[in-house]
Amino acid sequence: MKMNYKLDMKTIFQAILVAVALSSCNADVKTETLSNSINQTAVDNSDAQSAHFAQTKGESESTQQKSSSLIGKTSVEIESMGWFSCAGTVIDSEKSEIKYAVFQLAKSQKECRNGEGKILLERFVRRNGDKAVFEVIDEINIQSNYPEKEYSWTTCEIKGADGGQFYVIHFKDQRQAELTEIYELWAVDHIAGKFVKVKSSEGVTCVNPDYSDGL
Repeated sequence: MKMNYKLDMKTIFQAILVAVALSSCNADVKTETLSNSINQTAVDNSDAQSAHFAQTKGESESTQQKSSSLIGKTSVEIESMGWFSCAGTVIDSEKSEIKYAVFQLAKSQKECRNGEGKILLERFVRRNGDKAVFEVIDEINIQSNYPEKEYSWTTCEIKGADGGQFYVIHFKDQRQAELTEIYELWAVDHIAGKFVKVKSSEGVTCVNPDYSDGL
């Protein structure tokens, strides 16, 4: 009977060791699984934060690029920045020997008449081969919405003044030869090299630069 008792005790002791070992393995597996889960969650959160940061940074850079000043930039630099040239004209004056140009820019052709953009006053600085290079010396930030809010430049007559002059205008396109709904207008100061906003647009009549008789 003593032998059987010892055998039974030995068997029980071995069974306890096996149970403890299995329990330890299960604990390790659970710990490893939990650790992997935590690490994966951290990676997912990190990826999500990185993606959000990249998107926010991209939007911020895009907004900053549109709103940042172009004064001091040359026409060559502006071309490399991705701006679309909507229209432009060279203006001469007897008051100054400097050759000026006015350009309208937008981020795309569609935004020339519907969206954000800029009206630039530029002065000629040099020639690059057969191409004229200009430098931006003043700008007007604009928000167009054709035909209610349009921007262009043309000859205007102000009530009480003699003759017509060149102005940059913010207007409503009335589909007629003369524009009378002028919201804002700017003259070009050829001596100072800048846009000068006219205090009042009341009584101003401008030639419609886009009007063609019969169209």
